[in-house]
Amino acid sequence: MPIARPAGPATDRLDVLDALRGFALFGILLANIAFFAGFGLMSGAQFVAAVGAETASWVNRFQHLLVDGKFYTLFSLLFGAGFALQLSRLSQAGHDGLRIYRRRVLVLLGIGLVHTFVIWDGDILVLYALLGFVLPLFNRLRDGWLLAWAALLVFVVPIAGAALFAAVGWAPHETVFGWSFAVSDAFGIDASPEAIVDWVRREDWQARVAWMLSGTAYSWALRIESWRIAKVLGIMVLGLWAGRRLAAGSLLPDRRLQWGVLVGGLAVGLPASFVFAWTPGLGQGSLASVLGTVPLALAYAAAFVLAWPRACGWLGVFVAPGRMALTNYLVQSVACTLVFYGVGLGLAGEVTIFQMYAFAVALFAVQCMVSRWWLARHAQGPMEALWRRWTYGRR
Repeated sequence: MPIARPAGPATDRLDVLDALRGFALFGILLANIAFFAGFGLMSGAQFVAAVGAETASWVNRFQHLLVDGKFYTLFSLLFGAGFALQLSRLSQAGHDGLRIYRRRVLVLLGIGLVHTFVIWDGDILVLYALLGFVLPLFNRLRDGWLLAWAALLVFVVPIAGAALFAAVGWAPHETVFGWSFAVSDAFGIDASPEAIVDWVRREDWQARVAWMLSGTAYSWALRIESWRIAKVLGIMVLGLWAGRRLAAGSLLPDRRLQWGVLVGGLAVGLPASFVFAWTPGLGQGSLASVLGTVPLALAYAAAFVLAWPRACGWLGVFVAPGRMALTNYLVQSVACTLVFYGVGLGLAGEVTIFQMYAFAVALFAVQCMVSRWWLARHAQGPMEALWRRWTYGRR
């Protein structure tokens, strides 16, 4: 059964939301592990040479069909829902909810900046914090307008924007890619695809610093190229709509809505994701990716919520890591860095695909056990407690 909650500030939270957050955390680890292990950094030819053509094809299709983009979508949805729930609780208690929320997001930005420049250049916290400052602009809108804005940002802006930029010959992501390569050149690093894994395995700290600085710019260029910034904001707006219904107590009992999202998400997202997975050369900014990612991720969420009443006994394993999502996300980055990068064991490119996925599953299993142990003794995870303390300026 789900972990028993201690008395304290977390007692009014919903187990199913924490479990869904834990599920998303596991999916994000599956998405990131290929980059930590070096396979996601290789050129296509290198990847085939390292694991074989059949395995390379299977891994790419698995990632594109079921993993890529789906789990950051769940995290973004829960971020927006959390914003609405927090405002509702704080307003009912007579506090200035927006002021406290902005302080909370500012602290998250600080944590994210340390994470992206010191630990993991593929950080998502900075993006979430920056878009978190924008999210209150949508708070005054009615529910119908929130849904319209979400659809516009998730589907229309990426498709129309990519067509417009192609028509005028403007590619802003290429400029940011150039910044990344300029950093590696300044440090005397060979950033060619053939040398990337060797760079990751280097033990000197100069190479590490060059990797973090150039990698941060590179990851932002990828987000611009794939229109992820607009899509994440749109998902957060959708989460704001869902959070309002959660606060009113009308979302989780609405099984008809959940079945509609499940069926509709599968009907749209699954065929598009199949096209994305089985068509070589398509990127995350492609039409198939845009149409497939968010609908399929929403189907994941709907299926999870629908299954919860009868399957909470085993789905409840995700509750504890979900309640400590910030702590566990950062621990995943530290653990993978120490195992795969040259400043640690330097195993990037040295493990098999099976070993890579086995490590991810084992790491998350340990996080589930440690999170459960910790929450039996504390009301929050360690980073969650610091986040709260830094927000309010007191214990």
